[in-house]
Amino acid sequence: MYQNREPHPDRDNIQQRLASRIGELAFSFSETVFRFVDPRFSSIADLFAGEGSLYANGRWLCKGSHLATYTSLEPETALAESLAANRYFGFPDENSAPILLVTASAKLARVVDLRDGKIRQRLRVSEESMLNCDWRADNSAGRESVTQALGWALREGGAEGFLTPSAASLNGSNLIVFPENLSKTSHLKVTREVQWPLS
Repeated sequence: MYQNREPHPDRDNIQQRLASRIGELAFSFSETVFRFVDPRFSSIADLFAGEGSLYANGRWLCKGSHLATYTSLEPETALAESLAANRYFGFPDENSAPILLVTASAKLARVVDLRDGKIRQRLRVSEESMLNCDWRADNSAGRESVTQALGWALREGGAEGFLTPSAASLNGSNLIVFPENLSKTSHLKVTREVQWPLS
């Protein structure tokens, strides 16, 4: 248990299913990824460090457990993900602004694709349970969500990251990266540094 939350009842089972299979389920991944950030946190050190997961809950990890960087494969998906929190609580989209689109080059050696139905079947996790999981409600009730249990198990199993369908954007995809698990040959590098005009 961490952050005083009750672990999801399937957490240990998911971890056991992954424990000996990361090698056969994972593949290498190399692509450009996107995310929107608050301009206050636009330095290279902040953009893809994954430290936000230490201070706030997310769909794939409870806060305080591990570093995790949430990125998207499409800029449109990144925008939808950035707006999702305010929309969940019924706030207008303008409350999310200003935000800044940033990109990174992702080169990872061990990525698990949860968009693949065969992989989900082996892990006994349905796409519906991932997309429709109200992890905020679970956390408010003092429970870890099924998606957070799955993210935790993937990180503990040695995955450098995983692909998942976006719950915020139809047909969109996300890549969640665990910076602490990256091998020496893997990276998540800022493609272009944010350069603010001189005043």
